[in-house]
Amino acid sequence: MKKKENTVLEQEKRMLASEVSKVQEEMAATLNSFSDVIEPELVDYYTYCYKASEIKHSYLLKKLKRIYYGNCK
Repeated sequence: MKKKENTVLEQEKRMLASEVSKVQEEMAATLNSFSDVIEPELVDYYTYCYKASEIKHSYLLKKLKRIYYGNCK
């Protein structure tokens, strides 16, 4: 039974690590797009997109830390 739990945890670790990587790419793309805009509405849009990605990134990292280190907050 322990082996099955370890396999599930490993799969979850890989999935979360992949999601963290995707969010980091989204953040980089958002910053790149942000640097090219001059319209105030688009500046706001990219600011909100970046902030949303930042929150998601933080959430995923906390979740990943919890798996690796136990009940980390």
